[in-house]
Amino acid sequence: MKAAIALLSDFHIQNIVRRMVFEISQVGEIEFFGALLPAHVSLKQPFHFESMDAMHEWFESLSQRTPPMKIRLDRINYDEWDGYAIVGLRVQETPALRELHNQINRELKEIVHDSSALHDGDGYRFHLTIELGNKGSSNPFKRFYDALSDKQVSLSFRAEQIALFYYAGREIKPGSFICSTVLPLTG
Repeated sequence: MKAAIALLSDFHIQNIVRRMVFEISQVGEIEFFGALLPAHVSLKQPFHFESMDAMHEWFESLSQRTPPMKIRLDRINYDEWDGYAIVGLRVQETPALRELHNQINRELKEIVHDSSALHDGDGYRFHLTIELGNKGSSNPFKRFYDALSDKQVSLSFRAEQIALFYYAGREIKPGSFICSTVLPLTG
């Protein structure tokens, strides 16, 4: 089993992002992937865990100790790797956001056997995924990105909810994950 942890956007950002997903789908055929989850800023990429009960107990405690926080988005980004592409919004890092990522990494070591995940630690870059997927021969993600006349944005939201995503299998693909739990940030 795998889990990931994220801050959820508000409705305004969710709707802007989903409109962009629609626009990407009009540029070329895509398989919806990232859009299957609510719009979010990942705090911890997928990691293995052993006990759903222990994970939920810790996650509830985390939500009770974490205050809501302001998230600023300043640019549309594009990246690709191993035949895949991603379009996302860059998150302006704050000390509170970095500390929350580090706190999660520290605390998970106490409840799971191996909390390691891709992009952990100081090199972790916060972003809000618009959509990602196989770029194929026509790469609609790159075509959408290149067609944007201005890649700068000035968006923000107050993150008031934290989500636990559950991945059923080892391979992360469409249909293998759900938004398992959403809790308010009340710290």
